[in-house]
Amino acid sequence: MIQKLRNKPIIINSDLDGVFSGLILKKYLNCKIVGFTNSDEFVWFDEESSFAYADVCFVDIFLANPTVICVDQHIIASNEEHFNTLSQNQNKINPNLLQPRFHVPNSSYRTKYPFGTVHFIIALLEREGIEMQFDLKKSINGISFVDALLRVDDAMKTTVNSRYIKNAAQWWGWLKEFSKNGKIISELTEYLDLLTPENTEDIKRIIGQVLKSAPYNCDRSDGGMYELTSEGKLKENGKRYFQFLADLIEIEVFDLNVGYKKFKGKSERLKLDKKQILELNTFNTINGRRVFSYAFVKSDQKDDNFSVTFY
Repeated sequence: MIQKLRNKPIIINSDLDGVFSGLILKKYLNCKIVGFTNSDEFVWFDEESSFAYADVCFVDIFLANPTVICVDQHIIASNEEHFNTLSQNQNKINPNLLQPRFHVPNSSYRTKYPFGTVHFIIALLEREGIEMQFDLKKSINGISFVDALLRVDDAMKTTVNSRYIKNAAQWWGWLKEFSKNGKIISELTEYLDLLTPENTEDIKRIIGQVLKSAPYNCDRSDGGMYELTSEGKLKENGKRYFQFLADLIEIEVFDLNVGYKKFKGKSERLKLDKKQILELNTFNTINGRRVFSYAFVKSDQKDDNFSVTFY
């Protein structure tokens, strides 16, 4: 499954989840990082890349185009019928397509995968028998690798100090079994067992403070950045941030000095009606507008539960 990405060019999210995922795929599947997204309206693509944009795989973001390979963890199926269609597409690698989860009914949405793409990727690689050499205790600037890894998509807080502890425990159990009791997944669960709710709050606060302060100046406490480039080059704070994460995981960083071309879409938050859901499921369009990427981000009972980026 994950071997479909071997030797492929990849575009990654700029937050902790995307960068850690990209670095791991770079080292263990020889992927080449050729661009970034900001989980909103922008995609940056290496302007001198020898790869065609159509051949790029996307990491930590779902692409509606059925021919594009992507690995992510967001809710992408609107209902069981939509799930049956997406789960047959081998280009879409997502835990919610391996363990049937979809937006409606709410009973399914409440039990969706609650962690990061990187945790899923680690399990996928360990399932393949690929041994990853991580020093989870390595610390830089007061942040340990294990804490940063579990800060991804609030995996630590969800597991230890949330309303979703039971669902988190079930999914950690699934990840352990899926990874064939992989070493890294097992070490993560053992570490989580030692934490208290107070620990999780302190760790989240400290990581957020470091990432949002100089020299990294991230826009979000999870490492997300809204604008990565200036005059086509990575901004200096972004370079420092990427280097910091590469040092933390002890994987050689990608080229920080290449030029990028920026593409802009149009992001919106919606609540789809039945007609729009059918159109999305059938044509990957909404009201005739071509969809680039999307995810269901809140329960069906809430407004603006559908996040979409149009071409």
